Amino acid sequence: MIKYLLILFFIINNNGYLAQKNSFKYYVDTLSSDSFFGRGYVNQGHTKAANYIANEFAEIGLKPKNGNQFFQKFNIDVNTFPGKVEVTLSNKKLNPGIDFIVDPSSGSAKGTYELINVNLQNWRSVIKNENFISTKKAFLLDISDVLDRDTLAMYRELKFRLAQLAPLVLLTNEKLTWSLSNFEINFPLLVINKSIFDTNQKSIDLNIENEFKKSLISQNVIGFLSGKKSKYIIISAHYDHLGMMGSAIFPGANDNASGVSLLMNLAKYYHNKNTKYNMLFICFGAEEIGLLGSKFFNEFPLIKMSKIKLVLNLDIVGTGIEGIALVNALEQKKYAKKIGAINKEISAFEKVKIRGQAPNSDHYWFSVNNVPSIFLYTLGGIKAYHDPMDKAQTLPLNKIYSLMNLITRFLKEV
Repeated sequence: MIKYLLILFFIINNNGYLAQKNSFKYYVDTLSSDSFFGRGYVNQGHTKAANYIANEFAEIGLKPKNGNQFFQKFNIDVNTFPGKVEVTLSNKKLNPGIDFIVDPSSGSAKGTYELINVNLQNWRSVIKNENFISTKKAFLLDISDVLDRDTLAMYRELKFRLAQLAPLVLLTNEKLTWSLSNFEINFPLLVINKSIFDTNQKSIDLNIENEFKKSLISQNVIGFLSGKKSKYIIISAHYDHLGMMGSAIFPGANDNASGVSLLMNLAKYYHNKNTKYNMLFICFGAEEIGLLGSKFFNEFPLIKMSKIKLVLNLDIVGTGIEGIALVNALEQKKYAKKIGAINKEISAFEKVKIRGQAPNSDHYWFSVNNVPSIFLYTLGGIKAYHDPMDKAQTLPLNKIYSLMNLITRFLKEV
């Protein structure tokens, strides 16, 4: 009889573990699917993701904190590419996001453009002698062999200056990494992988359409659990990503569907607990365009900032084979040491990397306001970041259960 009870106990526990792991994967698969359009500002991807998260909060049993709604709305300016983003070289159409990207601040252009070579030495004479206004010409700037940081900085400044006059093609050997912009320039600024570019290329065909959106409404999604004491623990993760660049979708599985997935599972875990402190689960919007959602929350908080005991921010947590990193840990040594001690006790991760402050995720504005905050991310595994390859199919989530265990043990001691 005891033998059969032990077997039954193992099956129940094992199924519970698998269900929890499947729940992690389910949220990542859902949020990084094409139906959310990269959770950006094309086809209302960010709003669809926010609505989905709010519905999940209600299903879990979280309560709104902003009146009767889960949303805290705010306005942003953002440059988008909802239409054509097409580049053709010698009758070969390039793959957006793979062969090339457009700088997120790029304007529109359509037609065949003659390529004019420029560099730091000749650009002034080129713009003086060439007619870029009435003729279709584009600048070609090759920085693929430039290694010096100061020289690269000068080229970064130059490229924006030139792209106000005509389209600009920048050749590079660096990984193509996209982002977002809250301003627009006159013409497209293209970054093309040097390996696919023929140095004898004389022209380029462009069909690029941008749409600058001013005062677009975005939102934070905030769920609340009541605790025994008046102070708050905030668990945060940004839900937005880069969206679309023409036909290219940036799924954002690791960045940051993984963080939202972990937050959701933590919300489920704590819903049935009699927690010591109040808990806010905040999915911030507009992180990718300058931490704007968390900045707005800090400017217009829904609770007294003095009541916040700790902010634990989760961003890019889908790997972990090489350990975890804690940002702002040098400023929060007590909490960092506690995490390190628990990690050693349960042997969750190979190492805990300690970092100082950096404005690289939503913890930042809290720390500026002297609120204890730590940003946690995982190390190792896939290299996909801000590109179309950051997708659910290749995100391992191999240490996500260990991370959940580490966090719940840590918060229990807090």
